[in-house]
Amino acid sequence: MILVLDPRATDELLDSLRRTVELLGWQCEVSRGEDQTLLAISGDGDPAALEAALRDQPSVDVIPILSRQEYQRLRVRRRMMTGLAVGLGLLTAMGASVPVVGFLMPPKGMLGEGNLVKVATRDEMGRRTSKPLLLFGRSMLLVRDESGRFYATSAICTHMNVCHLEWNEKRNLLECPCHGGAFDVHGNVVRGPASMPLPTFPVEELGGDLYLRRGS
Repeated sequence: MILVLDPRATDELLDSLRRTVELLGWQCEVSRGEDQTLLAISGDGDPAALEAALRDQPSVDVIPILSRQEYQRLRVRRRMMTGLAVGLGLLTAMGASVPVVGFLMPPKGMLGEGNLVKVATRDEMGRRTSKPLLLFGRSMLLVRDESGRFYATSAICTHMNVCHLEWNEKRNLLECPCHGGAFDVHGNVVRGPASMPLPTFPVEELGGDLYLRRGS
């Protein structure tokens, strides 16, 4: 379950919500962002009792996570809105900064015809390197491991759905700078607090060029 509040929510309100949550047998973790403040709720408490306790909090939106499929749909919607807001804010603050534009915009040649979209060439990526992508409405990381194989995963941590993962070439892991979680190149969780794996996307190689398939 996730509680969504105004980004200007006071510390007093957050402390009150945390006490309420913990008294009902749940754990709570707070993450502040520019667009919203999130409280991730986990544990074995009674969801109905928690929702009832929060009914008198009109400033708190309660988002129940009922199934993996519903959670995935929620993550996609929130990721697209967050990515858009962050991208516009960066562009406004930094103007035509090449590194920012290079991250937010697809590289030249990425938008291909048909179902395959070119994202890189084999030669441009050394072993244990990564490349950020914004494709199909998703923020992704294209990774080449030490064996030379290519992988594509979501670049958004599944713990709080607001943090961009970073590639650690020494450990061969995708790591979250917000709460210390880590995933392998297959999307599997290797270090919490995340419990859900990353969405992954098959990489196809044709003539030395690397492609992702639309709808995958």
